[in-house]
Amino acid sequence: MKQSAYSGLSRRQALRGLLMTGGLLLVPGLARAFAPAAEAAPYVRTGLHMGTFVTISLAQCSEAQAQEAAAAAFAECRRLEGILSRFDSSSPLSVLNAQGALRDVPPELASVLSQARLIGKWSADAFNPTVLPLVRLFEQARDAGKPVAADDLREALALVDPDGVRQDGRAVRLNREGMGVTLDGIAKGAVVDALSTVLQSSGCQHFLINAGGDMLARGERAPGQAWRVAIEDPSGQSRFPRVVELRNAALATSGGYEARYDAAGKRHHLLRPETGESPRLGSMSVLAGTATRADALATALSVMPPRDAFALADRTPSCAAFLVRGDGLTSASRSWPA
Repeated sequence: MKQSAYSGLSRRQALRGLLMTGGLLLVPGLARAFAPAAEAAPYVRTGLHMGTFVTISLAQCSEAQAQEAAAAAFAECRRLEGILSRFDSSSPLSVLNAQGALRDVPPELASVLSQARLIGKWSADAFNPTVLPLVRLFEQARDAGKPVAADDLREALALVDPDGVRQDGRAVRLNREGMGVTLDGIAKGAVVDALSTVLQSSGCQHFLINAGGDMLARGERAPGQAWRVAIEDPSGQSRFPRVVELRNAALATSGGYEARYDAAGKRHHLLRPETGESPRLGSMSVLAGTATRADALATALSVMPPRDAFALADRTPSCAAFLVRGDGLTSASRSWPA
């Protein structure tokens, strides 16, 4: 949310989650659903959370049950946003960044930090939440209309250190002054997983959650019919490089077109932690068992060389990756569904 917890309205727009129902493409942000008369349309509810549109589509349950479940899920979304947002100065994450330490860390924040560190280790720190000093530097330079000074870049890079985040029970501290943590690349997925738990606890077992392109499907849209989503062309052309059928799986996409720090788009929100440079790519989509994992791996794989990214996807259980290059050509890991 750009203005809220994780990214702006442009974040993760390559995978808009266009629901394909009866041949009709539906933008979830419009909060409308259509279906052939022969089948019941899902109950769809959309809200603006985490700086993006969050759409919940519920199928195979009564409208009253769907309304109650969606209301509970959006309430949970607001609660978690207040914990994980780096843009809300009162959130525990913002307090950690401002003070360098935090006691009595909420379990939700502790869990996301732990998962972020785990995926960082899997990816040889390609996923690195301590890039916040770099993000701040580039945001400030963009807003001021000035280039980034080499000395400032070196100072920011010196603060990027995942081992500098120490968790001890319910306490977290940052080892060096000036360090900071951003959960932009994982928190939205974690929220989606939490919403899934709420919906299932409410008795709804068939649904699709789309949080600005971080998606999670459970069950089916209709008996024998999977949820279908389209990966959009990052160049903005009216085509879809892939249409994916989702059952009990998550899909997330990262792209270099999202939050740009310069007019040419050479540097954007996807940053290589060791250099501060941005990869040249269209988009990277990841299938995984949870939205948390899909979200974080989409970020990590985006900044890795494609060969290394696909190798990581293939050795990670229940994971697959799909790359759309800047020139529009596509490639995929061996585990990507045909």
